[in-house]
Amino acid sequence: MITPGAGGTNAKYAILTLIEVGKPPAIFQSLVGANMLSYVESAPNGIHTFLNLTPILMKEGILNHVVMPAFEAAAYNGTILNVPVSVHSGFVLYMNLNLLRKYDLPIPYNLTTLEYDTMELVHHGITPWMVPGADGGYDQEQLWFAIFLSLGGPQLMNELIYGTIPLSNSTFQRIFNETNRIFLNFTSYNYPGWQSLTWTQGIALVSQGSAAFEVDVDSATNYLFDFQNITVYPAIEPYIEWNNVTVVAIPFSGTQNYFPLVMDAIAIPVSPQENQAIQFMNYWISYAGQQVWTRWKAVTYYINGTDWYNTPQQWYMYQHLLATKPNNFVIDPLSLFADVDGELYSGLLALQQQGASALPLWNSTFTSAMHQEESEWLAAAKLGLGYLGFPGHPFAGYYPPWVNS
Repeated sequence: MITPGAGGTNAKYAILTLIEVGKPPAIFQSLVGANMLSYVESAPNGIHTFLNLTPILMKEGILNHVVMPAFEAAAYNGTILNVPVSVHSGFVLYMNLNLLRKYDLPIPYNLTTLEYDTMELVHHGITPWMVPGADGGYDQEQLWFAIFLSLGGPQLMNELIYGTIPLSNSTFQRIFNETNRIFLNFTSYNYPGWQSLTWTQGIALVSQGSAAFEVDVDSATNYLFDFQNITVYPAIEPYIEWNNVTVVAIPFSGTQNYFPLVMDAIAIPVSPQENQAIQFMNYWISYAGQQVWTRWKAVTYYINGTDWYNTPQQWYMYQHLLATKPNNFVIDPLSLFADVDGELYSGLLALQQQGASALPLWNSTFTSAMHQEESEWLAAAKLGLGYLGFPGHPFAGYYPPWVNS
């Protein structure tokens, strides 16, 4: 049986505990990026606890038919320890189209328009934002880093995943401070009772028109379809003219050229059950397996996929995946080292709860998190796992400084 353990779930920490005591599951779900290295760090036998899945993928020829940045994000100097089974996008802006229509507001394709729409909705007595608080900081992280990407572009985000952001640089400081300003502005107009709501409750309330905007991983698309009987459409023509469309989505304002990867993946520890686990994995990542799985969840990474999806928004995101240039891919902070991500969660939740008075603490938390991320990558580098990607093909074209030192 596969054990879930991807981002934002208690199962992730349960799996870490099992690995620490030398009893990993036969196969388990995780996220790509530094997140998987958290499991390697916790294992008594380190990297030798897990199968290197690169030779299997090479033998199957899968790497010849996929969007390569998706697999670069899963490789550490060519070693793949967990294989992606779907591609989600982080930083998706969900909108109640009826509210925008009612007050004749434009679709906020850029950040300036999103700020304008926010204040116009406030002027009309409408709650503009849904940023739930019962997910421990997940929702705050999605919103803050969506703003950060919109203002700073992919280079800063790709430095973030290694903790190598130039913290004292004046350009970074300007972007960081402006991100804080906009985040505090948006969250000051948040839905009443947000502290006790989860993202699933929040996105349901947005669909009902109780708030206008929510930023989430695009798993919200499938949640609305499966549990609320609501189809999400991309916020483009002709859908925004259709009267039956209530919920639309776009990559967060100003990030339409980027793709923030959030990818569920499966890892296989060395065990007596590894051959059965490999057989299961091979079906899941096959073209046929992808048709079954991603119809209901996320999108596939195969470059020759067709529109087998349940929602128009999934097909739109698949086309967006194919159209994104390699250097414009980024990795959602959900895929940072688990302890670092947890630190950012708590820091941003405190910032929303306390407002501007918490900025000094948030600045300190962010700095501490970046130092910790870099430290853990330096430890991975000593194991030969010091960057995302393959030799000669790093993720998003970026090598961290220690690779060339």
